[in-house]
Amino acid sequence: MRRLPAMLWSCLMVAAVAACASSGGAAGSSNAKVKTNVITTAEIDAGGFRDAYDVVQRLRPTWFTKARASSSGSLSGTQVSSGSGGGGVQPSSSGGGLVVYLDNTRMGGPEALRDLPASSISSLQYMDAATATAKLPGLGSSIITGAIVATARSGR
Repeated sequence: MRRLPAMLWSCLMVAAVAACASSGGAAGSSNAKVKTNVITTAEIDAGGFRDAYDVVQRLRPTWFTKARASSSGSLSGTQVSSGSGGGGVQPSSSGGGLVVYLDNTRMGGPEALRDLPASSISSLQYMDAATATAKLPGLGSSIITGAIVATARSGR
């Protein structure tokens, strides 16, 4: 009879240790965080957005401000629009700025996001200038401040 409480105690200890190992630490808490460099299908579907520009502007407006901040000390020449009408970052005539890609095809500057209906987008990802230059085709030696990469939904 004394074995039963000892076995029960041992089982509870093993369960407690396993529970702590699977839920604690940096790995467990990072899953609860929202990735700030990615907008998922679920986020897009939950918002009732018009286009990809609207998605970014409402869910991750810092993507536009990151590009604006990185361009302030560079020679790439981006212009920040002022007043009403959506704000955002627009490349100047000298090139550079924030670029937009759709499935590895360069679409243009941030205004190209307005041509992508939200319902046709699976995800959006922000890349800083270094990552974008290393991963995206067709940038060559272009000076950019960052990139937004849209992935189209398949079968829609």
